[in-house]
Amino acid sequence: MTQSTRIPYPRFFSYVGYIIFSIFLAAAILEPGATLLLSAYRWTHPASTQSLATSPPYQGYPWAQAFWNEEYLRRAASKGPRYVPFLIWGERPWHSRYINVDESAIGNFRRTVNPGNPTCTETQRKVIWAFGGSTLFGMGVPDMETIPSHLSREMNSTGAGCFVIVNLGVEGYVTNQELILLVNALKTGQRPDVVIFYDGVNEALAAASSGTSEMPSPHLEFQSIEARMESSLTSALDFLRDSNALQITRVIAARLRPGDSRASPPANVAARAGAALDNYQANIRVLRNLGRAYDFKVLCFWQPSLASGNKPLAPLEKQFRSDPPGSPQPNSLAILKAVNEEAARRSVNGGDFIFLGELFDSVQEPVYIDHLMHLGPRGNQIVAHALAKWTEDQLFSTK
Repeated sequence: MTQSTRIPYPRFFSYVGYIIFSIFLAAAILEPGATLLLSAYRWTHPASTQSLATSPPYQGYPWAQAFWNEEYLRRAASKGPRYVPFLIWGERPWHSRYINVDESAIGNFRRTVNPGNPTCTETQRKVIWAFGGSTLFGMGVPDMETIPSHLSREMNSTGAGCFVIVNLGVEGYVTNQELILLVNALKTGQRPDVVIFYDGVNEALAAASSGTSEMPSPHLEFQSIEARMESSLTSALDFLRDSNALQITRVIAARLRPGDSRASPPANVAARAGAALDNYQANIRVLRNLGRAYDFKVLCFWQPSLASGNKPLAPLEKQFRSDPPGSPQPNSLAILKAVNEEAARRSVNGGDFIFLGELFDSVQEPVYIDHLMHLGPRGNQIVAHALAKWTEDQLFSTK
């Protein structure tokens, strides 16, 4: 009888255990090193850091450093998004000097600084619900500098102003989620006089994150959330995706990769842009039907970004015209540009929404604060001025 060459089971499992131990040991060694390298990279590339307190859009605002200190604390304390039925996630309550997310019957939402007019009666008061993603929520600015707060000051600046602006913006939302949020709000019995949808960038990001599919993702982070719900192997490796080691690997790979190798095929980009606008306009049609049923007026705005218009670029903004090194979605800006071009065409042809892509064409000063097209205080003020004009025209026109 010949001796078997098979590895005995105990030895086999010891090999497996050794391999697993080696992987975790390597990760334990690499992660601190990657953390140091990533910190050094962010220190030498300040435009890629979360802290922007000293960047040009904040010059002349004495609250900038204190605000960002609070924002760091808010993000560190949140420990991820808060689960909300049907909507996937929502804002967590938070209260500090510059950032306040209040609890209400329909969810947790950013506080609007509403100056109001004490002489207004309940019958005179007009309620405006504003929906959108992180830009409307006010990522990067205190409560008093959000788009809804500027809109409130603008519309209540005259003696006849009797407007209450409710900020229903949620970080990361697309119109699919905003529409569900509106339905949930209406189910409480509350009624607005005007509903504003302010979107665009997240619609494009949903198209960029859809993998090889031409259809946009139903919401951001769709693939990872789907994997967790289905308990797939990829969800078990989420900790690797979020590790500093992988982030620094993306940065290095982006530096070594040819600049044009990240572009999607033009036909695919065009198809994704068309599908994104199809979905967006379908949501607007549902929104307008709700407006007729519940007697409120509807205004939909496509937000400005560096992917449209001809804004004179400040040095900081020039950095935002390309994907940041290590971006997990390296095609996002190419798709954002295509989606914006499609939105510009359809806004003229259909009139379903108002395209604000050229709003900053005559603005010399920097208004964008990051690659995701969030705005500083001056940018929010300019946007609110445009929204106020359209909203007042809508309110005082015949139905």
